[in-house]
Amino acid sequence: MHGLLDPGAHSGVSESRLALANYLWEVTSPQAILAVSSLGARERLQRLVERYRSRLVSLGLLESLEAVATSPSLFSRFMFIHSPFEFLLDQLDKDPQREREDHGYLEERVKLLCIAPFLVSRAPLALTVRKRFLPKPVPINYTNLILDLRHYPGEQFFVTSSNSNDTIRLSSDSSLQDFAWDESSCLLRFSEAHTPFLINRINYWVYSSQHIREPNEHLTEDSPTYEIQPKGELFEEIVGIVEAAQGFIQTYQEPLLQELRFFIRAFVMDTSLEGQGKILASSNPCQPGLVQMAPYRLGKPEGLAVLKKGEPLLAMLIAAQIIHEGLHQKHYYLNRCEDTEPVNNGQYGFIRPEFSEVQMTCPWGENQTRCLHRFFTLAVSVGFEIMFLEHLLRTQRLGSEQQKFLLRRLQRKRGYLLPFLVQAELVRHCFSPEGELVLEELFRLFGYQRT
Repeated sequence: MHGLLDPGAHSGVSESRLALANYLWEVTSPQAILAVSSLGARERLQRLVERYRSRLVSLGLLESLEAVATSPSLFSRFMFIHSPFEFLLDQLDKDPQREREDHGYLEERVKLLCIAPFLVSRAPLALTVRKRFLPKPVPINYTNLILDLRHYPGEQFFVTSSNSNDTIRLSSDSSLQDFAWDESSCLLRFSEAHTPFLINRINYWVYSSQHIREPNEHLTEDSPTYEIQPKGELFEEIVGIVEAAQGFIQTYQEPLLQELRFFIRAFVMDTSLEGQGKILASSNPCQPGLVQMAPYRLGKPEGLAVLKKGEPLLAMLIAAQIIHEGLHQKHYYLNRCEDTEPVNNGQYGFIRPEFSEVQMTCPWGENQTRCLHRFFTLAVSVGFEIMFLEHLLRTQRLGSEQQKFLLRRLQRKRGYLLPFLVQAELVRHCFSPEGELVLEELFRLFGYQRT
């Protein structure tokens, strides 16, 4: 068992579900999270296979998906669930007459998402990739490869695998033979690139953008202003500020950084110093693993229009935002392994089904009401961000203005958290038995005195 909670002392509590729920607030290893979510992840992937069976047949993926669903590989199922795979299948299913201009592109992206989990689970891999639908370089999820077909001579190429010698064959004249599975980062690493691939040298993808946008029926990174950065000056700038921020998190709590790295697969950065966009940071359950932010404008709510490049306060605020958005990503995955609803229907894990649409007031943003089923995702992320900011105030040598700035930010964030906890206490009967126990832990963790 985890923490102080004893399921035997509470009626109706499932030990396996409580173990999963406890990881909403406990910091642990990625391997432990995969183990405790194993059954939920398997069942979710099996439901996905049944829901989109005809679509998977048309794409030639059904047999391999069924193999992944029953394989002993926990990582391969995680790759499918913590990715836009279900989101893309849903978009294709909504377009049976192929009326969308990007229908062919969506099909190619679905196939590319299958490469890494098929390899890791030893499922059959035989894909035909059509060049005309992939005009921009795209990442091959959970590998360090970027597919770049801009200068590829053929109209299509084939990707097949051989279990006998761990080879990925591309078309008929080249292959990728040197690859290894890195469990610490859940990444399939290749030692060198072969046409038409490029090598990414870090553990996450880097995108640049002119402004941050919320996704709707398109993948966020498919926005015309979003561009993957495999190298160059902008790449180095973004990596530099991300790595500086991660250094603060590592000093604060290294296991937390390992969790965040596991759940964040890509960063989108709007590096402009001025902008009209209202979104300063964002992540979304439909497209898990992707964190967006406008780093130099993160101080805007506290009256600091632009953060200076290279100053420690910039890295501190980015670190706080990585914690906030990264924990959203973790909770999207945990809720998904508990939830039976399709990804686009919300997230109802740890809420009693009859109360899934109970509204709660959200103390920030344009959308002033949110459903109770988002409570854990919102409250825990804000709470951990607050604890990190408090740590910075205790441990960092800050000037008078920087201290005042962080105090203003803490006041604003505490003003977000308290209403969530008050509302959760008032409607605690709406949570599942496991959710109620975790709620008690959150009250303790965040120092909330029940009324």
